[in-house]
Amino acid sequence: MVSGHAIPHATDVKPVLVVAALEEEAHELVRRMPRSENVGPRLAIWEGDGLVVIVGGVGKVAASMATQYACDVFKPRAAVAIGLAGALEDDVRPGQLVVASGAVQHDMDGRPLTEAKGVIPGLGMAIISSDPAATEKVLTSARLESRDARSGIVLTGDQIVTTRATRDTLRGEFPDAACLDMETAAFAQVAHQNGLPWTALRVISDSADESFDLRRVMGLGVSTAAQLFESIIQTVAGDL
Repeated sequence: MVSGHAIPHATDVKPVLVVAALEEEAHELVRRMPRSENVGPRLAIWEGDGLVVIVGGVGKVAASMATQYACDVFKPRAAVAIGLAGALEDDVRPGQLVVASGAVQHDMDGRPLTEAKGVIPGLGMAIISSDPAATEKVLTSARLESRDARSGIVLTGDQIVTTRATRDTLRGEFPDAACLDMETAAFAQVAHQNGLPWTALRVISDSADESFDLRRVMGLGVSTAAQLFESIIQTVAGDL
């Protein structure tokens, strides 16, 4: 002890943060992990084996709150968002893995404060790029599970897209996007503003059109997606 404070051990390593919207997405990852003694604002939190897993709820505000809380309390060394996503093309199969190379909010429109839709006022950017090293490591691990795993830009908004017309409009506005979700870009902005290396792992659950079936989507989340998240995160966490 020095001046009443403990000296940190060399083995004290900051955790990797994993953020999910739904417990169904994270249940395989946390089934052997103890609940955290930290109690966040309506957050479910687990800690163990170098990970902090937070289920924060659906949407951009929920993802932002969970990520900032984790940055303040746990001081993670890296962060990964996990969850389901909608495809932007008809021929993408459910279960395909997408690792985020970046993320953009499709419902952010600050014009005329900004020059274009998606650009965040004050930051002057639309696409928030993920950490290249973390993204490559997660993508390499993802390809061990599925050869067609790919990287790409995640398009985020507070909307479940269930019509072809809406999906195709968004694809036209953001032609480089790979998939749709409701959290990644918000999580990314908080990570970026905290100087936290981040990436995201998404599993395609639907075609973001009129064929959307909530029971089928959630079934995939509980089974296939949850198992993929657990396998990939456990494989790569120590290297992030």
